[in-house]
Amino acid sequence: MKRILTILFFLYAYNVYSQGFPWELSPRFPFYIPVTYVGLDGYYAKSQFSGNMTLFENFYVCSKFDGGTGNAFALGATIEHWYWHNVALQGFVNFQTNRGKMVAQGDSFPVLIKGIPKIAKVENELSMDFKYLNFGVGVKWLPFRNNLYLRGLLEFGFKVSSLYEIYEQIKSPPEYHFIDNTQRRKVLEGRLSDLSLFKVEPKVCIGYDAPLFAGVYASPSITFDLPIYNFSKDETMRIFSIQFGLSLLFGIW
Repeated sequence: MKRILTILFFLYAYNVYSQGFPWELSPRFPFYIPVTYVGLDGYYAKSQFSGNMTLFENFYVCSKFDGGTGNAFALGATIEHWYWHNVALQGFVNFQTNRGKMVAQGDSFPVLIKGIPKIAKVENELSMDFKYLNFGVGVKWLPFRNNLYLRGLLEFGFKVSSLYEIYEQIKSPPEYHFIDNTQRRKVLEGRLSDLSLFKVEPKVCIGYDAPLFAGVYASPSITFDLPIYNFSKDETMRIFSIQFGLSLLFGIW
């Protein structure tokens, strides 16, 4: 009898503290803690671009972009199944939009300003807008009893669209202008390598599961994209980003 009571006690404790959520207040108010959750999640990300992207204009090399910054937004759905009291398997799908800018030193060339020879210096600016439909899987681990978790993710994405705009800006001398009497022009014949149609991104994450109501919890997190995958078709562009995310999950069974 003593052995049976001991087993029942441990089973009760496992149910009460599964996932770290003490949702069963007492044996008088039993509550079955779900092991499968679905919900919505989204994030905002700050990105850092690095690589080697060559800008061509009319088949001539104008400059090479090697770095820049950007941001991203994503919104999607997630499912989470607790395989063990502190280990969960996850799946997700989201739509992600990215914007970024890279700046590179352009050509220098001699000009005459009121009969005085000077050297004109220009700067090239690449504005990017690209969108992905992503899906992926992850493993979530709670190493402590305080709802703090670590997570590893593998994200796969299909490019939905990519848009580039390239500009040339005169940096000096201030008196020099393009033929249209401006110091900034859009490079209509600009060309550079497109992004890959498919991407694979490993991620690591730290977050916290905050219970809201019985069977419902929010999960704020910080995720780091590891800059391993090359996003460029023909050259090199890698993206490191820090994502600030929030998920809202509801127990279903």
